[in-house]
Amino acid sequence: MTSTPTTAGFDTVATVPSDRRWFEGLDGIRFIAAFLVIVHHAGFSSGATFRWDLGGLLFTRMDIGVAIFFVLSGFLLYRPFVVAQFAATAPPATVSFWIRRVVRIFPAYWVALLFLLAIGTISVDGVRGFLLSFTLTHVYAPDYAVSGLTQSWTLATELGFYLALPLIAAGARRLTERHGDGRHRTINRQALLLLAACAVLAASSFVFRAVMFRLSPYELDSWGTVSRLWTPSYLDIFAAGMALAVVSVWAEHRPLVRDATSAATGRVWQWWAVAVFVFWFLSTQLDLARGLDLASFEREMIRQTLYGVVGVALVAPVVFARPGSTPGLRFLAWRPMAWLGVVSYGIYLWHQAVLSWTHDLFGWPDLSGNFLVLLVSATVGSAAIAGVSHRLVEEPASQYARDRLRSFPRRRP
Repeated sequence: MTSTPTTAGFDTVATVPSDRRWFEGLDGIRFIAAFLVIVHHAGFSSGATFRWDLGGLLFTRMDIGVAIFFVLSGFLLYRPFVVAQFAATAPPATVSFWIRRVVRIFPAYWVALLFLLAIGTISVDGVRGFLLSFTLTHVYAPDYAVSGLTQSWTLATELGFYLALPLIAAGARRLTERHGDGRHRTINRQALLLLAACAVLAASSFVFRAVMFRLSPYELDSWGTVSRLWTPSYLDIFAAGMALAVVSVWAEHRPLVRDATSAATGRVWQWWAVAVFVFWFLSTQLDLARGLDLASFEREMIRQTLYGVVGVALVAPVVFARPGSTPGLRFLAWRPMAWLGVVSYGIYLWHQAVLSWTHDLFGWPDLSGNFLVLLVSATVGSAAIAGVSHRLVEEPASQYARDRLRSFPRRRP
């Protein structure tokens, strides 16, 4: 999901919308999301999640990093479709989009999966378990949902979104671009209708989770439990990022919208303070379960909604505020942070393995050990491996896909 970084200015009457545009700081946000997941898993593997009072409550909720990833995916991947719709040009070609997304996910994942299986760091249950993990379809089988690379369930959820997004975007464009008599709607009208479509998409997530819980309440390896990992269960989080994409492109076409969003996000610290407060509230005031246990259906629904609020509050200022206008934004755009964000996929893939190796090195049983040692080793070790993976696997695979796809014809609007 990376692109060549460019400086995005908001000081002109209307910038030229582009699906190649980058937003300074988003790579930094991506690393923060990955780091939160590392903290979550380091807290669990060290046992600190269960031994510490406030720290344990916070650690167990730092899986919020996954929701931040999903907000970013919704924003970055839907934005080119909105750019094309408002410019009345062809959308990204569906098959090319799917191929790029598959190449983005699978090569690095396969390398990690096969290597860690070969050295015995992870395991799968037989040939069926291997095939399900290899194809990232294990989340659709309750007995295998967290086998192999346990964190890879999120990749399966992402793949479902990748598959659905071009179809969702095409349907939304068909419904919102033109009047019934074939005349183009104004951009303002299209934007409002697209935001309404995002709201409907988010509502469908609540309906899906409610139906699945009614059919199969939360129990170990039940369909109701495992369905929480499926793409439909996270459409509210993806839709939040998609709504940000709509507003960001709308702002490029309409100075009034641009000025309003810039003013609303001008005090970046307020948005991030809201994110911190909401995170503290959901961690300490909702009586949510720790570790792998689940709270009541209602509380889990509230938890995920608040995860989405935190994700939007973190990402929105980076999207709409003037780049480099605050120390926080400059920190996110700082070259080391940007690099860590670029390689964050590899960090996500490898950090659990580094945690396991650290346990072995010090002879610590599961749910024991020094939390800080585990956190530092997982962060530094996975970043080092991720840098190699990005250079030797991810970049060559992506470049090969780009070279091959140049000959693909674009679909006409």
